[in-house]
Amino acid sequence: MQPARELRKDHIVLAFFFVTGLTGLAYEVVWIRLLILSFGSTQFAVTTVLSTFMAGLALGSAIFGRVVDRSGHPLRTYAILIVALGAYCVASPLVFSLIKSAYLYASPITGDSTYRAGFEPMQFGLSLLALIVPTTLMGGTLPAVVKHFASTERIGFHIAVPYAVNTLGAVTGCLATGLFSLYYLGVSSTLYLAGAMDIIAGFLLLAFFRHDGARKAGPAPEAIAPCVREADAAKGRLNAFIISAFLLSGFASLAYEVLWTRILSLVLGSSVYAFTIMLSTFLAGIGLGSIAFAPLVDRLRRPVFWFALLEAAIGLFALASIFLYKELPFVFFNLKQAFGERFWLFLVFKFLMAGAVMIVPTLAMGALFPLVNRIYSEGRRSIGKRVGNVYFFNTSGAILGSFAGGFILIPWLGAQNGVVLIAALNMAICISALAFSGLSASWKYRWAAAFAAIYAVTALMLPSWERQAMTTGMYANDYGDTGGKASFRDWDFNDRLLYYNEGLNAVITVRSSGPDGETLTYQANGKQEARSVRGKPPASWTVLGHIPAILHRGDPRDALLIGLGSGVTLGMMELYPFRAFDVVELEPAVVDAARFFSRANNNALEDPRVRLHVTDGRSFLSSIRRKYDVIVSGVSDPWISGVSNLFTYDYFMELKGRLNDGGIVAVWFSNYNSTPEDFKTGLNSFAAAFPHASVWFHFRESLDLVVVGSVGEHPVDMARLRAVFADRGIRESLGSVDINTPYELSGLYLAGDKGPPSSSDSVVVGTRGRSQVSPRTGR
Repeated sequence: MQPARELRKDHIVLAFFFVTGLTGLAYEVVWIRLLILSFGSTQFAVTTVLSTFMAGLALGSAIFGRVVDRSGHPLRTYAILIVALGAYCVASPLVFSLIKSAYLYASPITGDSTYRAGFEPMQFGLSLLALIVPTTLMGGTLPAVVKHFASTERIGFHIAVPYAVNTLGAVTGCLATGLFSLYYLGVSSTLYLAGAMDIIAGFLLLAFFRHDGARKAGPAPEAIAPCVREADAAKGRLNAFIISAFLLSGFASLAYEVLWTRILSLVLGSSVYAFTIMLSTFLAGIGLGSIAFAPLVDRLRRPVFWFALLEAAIGLFALASIFLYKELPFVFFNLKQAFGERFWLFLVFKFLMAGAVMIVPTLAMGALFPLVNRIYSEGRRSIGKRVGNVYFFNTSGAILGSFAGGFILIPWLGAQNGVVLIAALNMAICISALAFSGLSASWKYRWAAAFAAIYAVTALMLPSWERQAMTTGMYANDYGDTGGKASFRDWDFNDRLLYYNEGLNAVITVRSSGPDGETLTYQANGKQEARSVRGKPPASWTVLGHIPAILHRGDPRDALLIGLGSGVTLGMMELYPFRAFDVVELEPAVVDAARFFSRANNNALEDPRVRLHVTDGRSFLSSIRRKYDVIVSGVSDPWISGVSNLFTYDYFMELKGRLNDGGIVAVWFSNYNSTPEDFKTGLNSFAAAFPHASVWFHFRESLDLVVVGSVGEHPVDMARLRAVFADRGIRESLGSVDINTPYELSGLYLAGDKGPPSSSDSVVVGTRGRSQVSPRTGR
């Protein structure tokens, strides 16, 4: 038993390591956010940045694992690492500003560019430049702390506990940063706070343990030896197998995370806070699994057999969770009706829903790390190197898994089939591990046959992927009050899917409904974005296309549209004599979906003046050199992940910087699922960017606004409105949304043009340094 003084010291070290996990996840969230603002929100850019981050962690664990083995002071090494990490964090806003400038300088888009979204070596290189130093330092902390704790007789336990504590700290950091810090403090203050916490923790460690050396290893009783002492050759083969298997296990884990995130985004929504819930649940399962397994890991007589069991548990429970998928949207809908107004209670239910899918597999994932280290270890002397190697190979597999999940499994197989395939990989790892389990040959075959049979029977019994159910968009669409009794079995699916695509960034659908299929609805991740009845264009998107072209006082020639959607806004703009249109759309599948609305959008994509760019709008805007007479931003609601960056003061200033003299900017604003404070913040941000702004709207019920900004005044000119109505095409287009006279058009004018009406002097302006939306938005 440890002396009380040693025990107190260990508790202090664990407390600091919890803080390191908290700040590490805060760094990850903020740094990835900053780089995505520079590179764009494409799946390629997000995965590139995340992979670079994980590569640094892997490298740091491998390097510093060897360093701490040679050092007699692992706590001193740990303290120095987190002080250096905190210092870099404090300086990182400047570093990331330089990275953005370098990217924008080196990657201008040419005038003939029609496609840009893809893997860019420059993004990878600049991400590596920005992240390799801090993530390498971060990756070195685990081997250092494990080296301090490890003793020969309980190697597994002394790896499991620090790993669990650090992971649970990361859960806390994810929640604190995603739900609170980014909104209430902003990016820079979050970084300064996290950096200060690491610097203070590091200096306190140096002060508390300045005379602390390496912990002396105790004897290794034969009955609880780390693993069975095989011959050196056999041990070498076992280590080669286990490290390779754990690499594949890491591949599977991150692939699951990508697949589950896509599936749950159809249930919980696509908001920043929904993704925070998903990531926190995934990490919590890993942390709890590690700490729950800690008392057992050193007592196992056949650790490789237990490795096989855990791999089987991951695969089989991931497979079994598929039975829940089709009911999840309806469970969410019932909970929303019952508890939707009780924010924090409803948030707990969201965690429980994510946990229903993830918790058992992630608990097993958490148990694997200390178990693999126990199998792979060769005593305390080289424990830093061994832990570093295990972490390196597992994280390397995770990098490959994140790429495979997002770019191969989802686009080619679909999310559910991807889960089935990755579960098969877990079962293959399980069955392969039986060869090293120490069981007799007959029992190896029996266990292998049992695992294979259970997988096969479960896979054959799986329900199909219910496309209609999973894309109902219960989190966003209004289906009225069902009395809290909605279910897949009783739901009336009276529409037909015309188009379904699990794209790189979202699930895109087009469905028809009505007796003759006369109503077309375009949805992204289930959320309705546009609806057309008998070819009639959606009113809001129609008005958005007409207003800026009408208000321009000169002869507009070049236009930019950010957000294709159903193509209706583009079709309305094409009625005016522009020379060229640059159209930017993030998701390739949206382009195909827009063609179903050809009647409503007047075959907008067939116009030879259109240049289509499938990439992130902000990244495109920042990289181009040319300017426009009219810029229209018709993206979705600001609470959607990745979209909130397109409703900030910084973004509006970028739009302003791309205007020709006399140019006009029009932005679609919606109050749907937004808090009044967030809605006002968006309007105030626009007003702060444009000295002259006017507000127009068409639907009073939903408060869809078209906000127009310019450097000079853009008064409502009745003579101009009469001239517009003299054009038959424009007159018929406006008439299709019940605007039949110049006076009815002028009746859409709400306020301006000296800026939107001031909502409150106390309302802040949204910037890239502060989250645009509060935790309660988009719930």
